[in-house]
Amino acid sequence: MSNHVSGFLKKLEKLNKDTIKIYVPSIKKSIETTPLTLKQQKDLISSALDGLRGALNFSKTLNDIIIKNTGNRDLKIYDKFAFIINLRKHSLGNKVKIDKKIVNLDDVINNIKTIPFKIKDEHVVTLKTLTVHLKVPTLTEESIITSKGEQDINPKDDVTKEGIGTLYMLEIIKYIDKLVIEDEEIDFSKIRINDRIKLIEELPLVMYNELADYIDTVNQYLTDILTVDETVVPIDARFFDTGDID
Repeated sequence: MSNHVSGFLKKLEKLNKDTIKIYVPSIKKSIETTPLTLKQQKDLISSALDGLRGALNFSKTLNDIIIKNTGNRDLKIYDKFAFIINLRKHSLGNKVKIDKKIVNLDDVINNIKTIPFKIKDEHVVTLKTLTVHLKVPTLTEESIITSKGEQDINPKDDVTKEGIGTLYMLEIIKYIDKLVIEDEEIDFSKIRINDRIKLIEELPLVMYNELADYIDTVNQYLTDILTVDETVVPIDARFFDTGDID
């Protein structure tokens, strides 16, 4: 690399260190983040391959960008859209095309500021001598589990019941903090993901509804803030491509 190019790169890196502030409802304050770069846009668009593996790869790429740009590894999964919506608006404008409809991202940002945040970070489900401790995962924790899922899903199983089953189990285990039965405790952060899945598969099905209800509180909140006039803004590769907006 020539000295001229090297010098230019350093100036670009300095420019990319300029920050913007984004309000995060869960902590009721604004956090500084650097804007998106062209490389990050490319990574997001190219990460979205077809099928389940593509969805997992896109999710991990999204999380990694938020963590890198904010320098914050403690953000929860319900925080991600506050950053992504604002970063997308700052870099690519406030209009996004969904089917044939144009949605203004200012309406989504208004949702983020006004929809009440009522999610509890922890929850406990009990059955006889078994206690399942749940918690909302951080973006870092979700990415670790997502990476494992991406590795485990065989391309041949990507759209089969095996691949869908893996995705289903990963969605549950990322919310499990620990299991306690008869005073014996297993901390999920200290065991392999395959072992976590084996344990969760043996949970009594009667506990499922309460587990699912807790997870749904997060998913419903994210859906609510992304909904404008009954249209839900999909966060996928197309969200970062403005080519079809007039």
